[in-house]
Amino acid sequence: MGWKMNRRFISTRKFDKQIKTLDKKTQKQAAKAIEYFIKDLNHPSLRFKRIQGTDNFFEISVNMSIRIIIEVKESNNDQINTFYTIGKHEDVLPPK
Repeated sequence: MGWKMNRRFISTRKFDKQIKTLDKKTQKQAAKAIEYFIKDLNHPSLRFKRIQGTDNFFEISVNMSIRIIIEVKESNNDQINTFYTIGKHEDVLPPK
């Protein structure tokens, strides 16, 4: 039997506040993107990729203009996926 890392999912307060400010249609699209990310991060609609110049920040697409920034860290046997921020592509950046 192979060793498998547990994937855990959390969100920042900032993310929780930002998602509530989106219109209902975009909130539904964000929920769908998060669902895809949890089930299969290679789902083509996510366009999952590492953010250039970072080690552990990635982005997924909600739609053509909205992105979710996710921090991915490993701790013991867990992979911690933190939904960090959500918004327009030009407005959401990982911390420096």
